[in-house]
Amino acid sequence: MFQLAAAAAPIAKPGCRDRCGDISIPYPFGIGKDCYKNEWFAIECNETVNPARAFISRIKMEVLNISAERAAATVKGPILSSNCSGRENGVPLNLSGTPFVFSYDNVFVAVGCNTRALMSGAEQDLVGCQSPCSDVESKNFCRAYPSSFLQVFNLTDDNQDREGCKMAFLVNYTSWLESNISDQILTVQHRDYVPAELGWMMDYNIYDQSVACRGFQNESFGYECICIGGYEGIPYRELGCKGKHIYIFLKKKRVILLWDL
Repeated sequence: MFQLAAAAAPIAKPGCRDRCGDISIPYPFGIGKDCYKNEWFAIECNETVNPARAFISRIKMEVLNISAERAAATVKGPILSSNCSGRENGVPLNLSGTPFVFSYDNVFVAVGCNTRALMSGAEQDLVGCQSPCSDVESKNFCRAYPSSFLQVFNLTDDNQDREGCKMAFLVNYTSWLESNISDQILTVQHRDYVPAELGWMMDYNIYDQSVACRGFQNESFGYECICIGGYEGIPYRELGCKGKHIYIFLKKKRVILLWDL
């Protein structure tokens, strides 16, 4: 009997841990000295809780998931609020000077009756919307889509109407808002965070045929890179994209056929 199995490409540098609790930690992130690309990608793994929790040390954000294939990390994003009984206001985020940006997969949401909110960007960008007032509380929200290299998330509410709870947050659309939006709006008042997505940029050899990269208007961001179809792995020199292989196992003896797909 033959059994087909895909050869899994390594996600961490040799000799380095590739998990923190339930969370995979792919390169350029890493746990421990010499296991990450640079200090920006150092992961602190808190194992005093079960399951263990992972944090990007330099920006002090808790990680929910990291996808090296998409060059994206899902983190616990803050919920900024005002005049909301029983909840603390979230802390604004400023990623300027870091290799991290807010992914284009995020959406900016303002909640509350007649809430006019603006999110300021690193390049004088402004993203904002004004929520309607309705007898149905779950309909009192608006959303806007920021640019793909936003680095500053700070709430500005210039509305004179200060009554009622007002909230704003940046959330990953795919993992949160594609479900029933009205239901999510009602539950967000009882949440401490929402899942937000970060991308990361760095210098890279864009002429590698196994890698696809895109540049950004601001050259200091470098490039966002992924492995192209037919390759898998981590698109950085230390590991690199590998051709996909098929392993064929034959009972006690193992025959390995290397096929580039």
